[in-house]
Amino acid sequence: MTSLRAANSRSTALLRIASVAIVALMAVIAVSGCVREDDLTDQQRAFSLDKQLMCPVCDGQTIDESHAQIAQDMKLSVREQIAEGKSNQEIRDYFVARYGESVLASPEASGFNLLVWIMPAIIGGGGALAVFWVLKNMRKKSAEAAAEAPVTVADRQLEKYLERVDAEIGYRHEASTATEPGRESGKS
Repeated sequence: MTSLRAANSRSTALLRIASVAIVALMAVIAVSGCVREDDLTDQQRAFSLDKQLMCPVCDGQTIDESHAQIAQDMKLSVREQIAEGKSNQEIRDYFVARYGESVLASPEASGFNLLVWIMPAIIGGGGALAVFWVLKNMRKKSAEAAAEAPVTVADRQLEKYLERVDAEIGYRHEASTATEPGRESGKS
């Protein structure tokens, strides 16, 4: 039973480390997306906008990926508007006015489209809570089952054997096994 407790504490420690690593990774991802428009060169802004605008005649391609003539014209228009000093939002608004909302590769986060942006976070958070709840209940049930499990002759023999092995290799337990109900003291 001592080894069961050690394994349980190791799995708890690993779970905590994994949780911290996931939170740190999410923070890095969130911070890496924070680039201001002013920090980019005109060429970088043009490439960024090319990836944000869909080709109106191509199936599921941005103007960056498309080789259609209209996509080439749209790329040229993006570069001309950047040279005129227009902001990224003004350029996107120009193309939305001309081709409609479907020209944007990712929908605006407003109105009904807001659900597209919020639902993945809600589903992910709900899934994480469900996994946490299931693991917590599984751990509680396994601890209750271990505490309620009758001590068998085989368990006593295994415990005595492990104590002898520990004595032979010179390993000393920090806590006595006498504290467990139904167990003999550390004597062989």
